[in-house]
Amino acid sequence: MPTFSSPTPTLASEVGYALRQILILHPTHPLTEVFSSVSDDGSVERTRLSEHMATWSAQLRHPLSNPRIFLNKEHTKRLLLQRGVAYALLGAPEQARQDLHALLQHGGTTTRQLEGLACLVLAVLATEQERYPDALPLWKQARAWLHPHAYDRLALTWYFAKVLIQLNHLRKAYRVLTEVLSSTTPDPRLPRQEERAEAYAELFAQRGGVCSLLQYHQEAIEDLNAAIKLHPTCARFFSIRGLLHAKQQHWQAAYHDLWRALHEMPEDQALADCLFVVLQRLGTQLAVSTTTPTMRTKGGIRRA
Repeated sequence: MPTFSSPTPTLASEVGYALRQILILHPTHPLTEVFSSVSDDGSVERTRLSEHMATWSAQLRHPLSNPRIFLNKEHTKRLLLQRGVAYALLGAPEQARQDLHALLQHGGTTTRQLEGLACLVLAVLATEQERYPDALPLWKQARAWLHPHAYDRLALTWYFAKVLIQLNHLRKAYRVLTEVLSSTTPDPRLPRQEERAEAYAELFAQRGGVCSLLQYHQEAIEDLNAAIKLHPTCARFFSIRGLLHAKQQHWQAAYHDLWRALHEMPEDQALADCLFVVLQRLGTQLAVSTTTPTMRTKGGIRRA
């Protein structure tokens, strides 16, 4: 599984990337046809998806003209979901919201699957647009309405925790992450860490950041140690741990992590600036240790 940080800058591909990670698709899933046009990195075959949209729109015209049929047609809600997600993936977020909210405003379903999926897509869309106050209740509703087998819990937890962190709900974020990462009471429904090492590493790194903000400095370092143990080639984890060490004035440890991270991330100016400060501190310590005068006392020689 790729890391949870989106590799592409556009809103549409970020939404596609996030949904690709979170959704567990199967042949009869309502969104399988939509995501047949979406690659793992979130990029979209626009022509193919647009053709699907034209078909769904043609099917929606008649039911939408008759509210009585609409209220009793699960198929119509499915079409609204498909077209709404397609709008989001094609870079039309307001049209996407219009379809998805239309779905949510009408009852009559026997299960909450379609509503839960609509909330999930709206939550991802709001998160990627940095509309975090809007995103939070949508994430909560999606978690309540979707069956656990409908989504990847590790990926969903990362995005949900991201929103909590942005809204400064740090203790809640810590609890949500610990529910997944707890080694004392592991959830048997979750994959083992060795099966999804990179995904768990991302969650440990995320919780490490939360711990740092909560002033749990040693726990923050321990979480980054766990992340690096699971994914020892990720330079970003070394950079985070290096910054945490620098914050704690662990200059030697900070130097080793930052130096290693900069070999893989030479364009990161913040890391370079931090390493410069660390080198200054180490130089000062070395200078003090080699030039400190000694004083003679009755008991012999001691450091000043």
